[in-house]
Amino acid sequence: MLTKQEIEIMRANAKIHKIIFDKIKEITKHWTTAIEINELCWDIAKKNWVLCWFKWVYNFPANICISVNNVVVHWLPREWLIFKNWDLVTFDFWIKDKKYWINTDAAFSIIIWWNEKNPKWAKLIEANKKALYAWIAKAKVWNRVWDISSAIQKEIIWAWFKVVKQLTWHAIWKELHEKPYIPNFWKPWYWLKLEKWMTLAIEPIVWEKSWEIVDEWDWEIYIKDGSLWSQYEHTILITDWEAEIII
Repeated sequence: MLTKQEIEIMRANAKIHKIIFDKIKEITKHWTTAIEINELCWDIAKKNWVLCWFKWVYNFPANICISVNNVVVHWLPREWLIFKNWDLVTFDFWIKDKKYWINTDAAFSIIIWWNEKNPKWAKLIEANKKALYAWIAKAKVWNRVWDISSAIQKEIIWAWFKVVKQLTWHAIWKELHEKPYIPNFWKPWYWLKLEKWMTLAIEPIVWEKSWEIVDEWDWEIYIKDGSLWSQYEHTILITDWEAEIII
């Protein structure tokens, strides 16, 4: 759990995080390259004296994860990766400040040049957002994590999509991924209670059809049947009342 000073540092980091996400949304379109986005993240982070932390902690060979269509997580922004109309693209990004080593973690999905031709993809993203905010509504002092995982699962099932089972959300502080690691579906033994000043990175991952993945132990993880997926993530703070969305 963070001190009040550390919470303020996390909020300051989040402002830089938001600047990067806003710029990504501004420039991402048909023919935008993943390398452009990767360099953008580095340039803004460097100017604001923070680190693109995944690159440093896990030796990930890029500044941001950019996953397209059926790639679930951790796709590298390679030279040949160019966005095209109707691609479903997810940007997952982490920041750590250089003085206090506090992390923020967030992600979002977009459809390149969305229009009426792909309403199901838009529905996928909408279900993802609803699951995320259902979780945040349950993120109150003394609620148990199984209440929250259940809220995510219900929203996704009601929308006729699948919930990820192999990947989890997590606590966040001076380490990017801290315990507890918690699934996006209900498990009876996840009884841990939330406490004031806990900071959590919640990331429901919604899949169109199958929940099976292919992991070849490189960076990229794929959906086995080739269907689409979506991810939204916020770093939040547990308070006396409603959870605060840091980023």
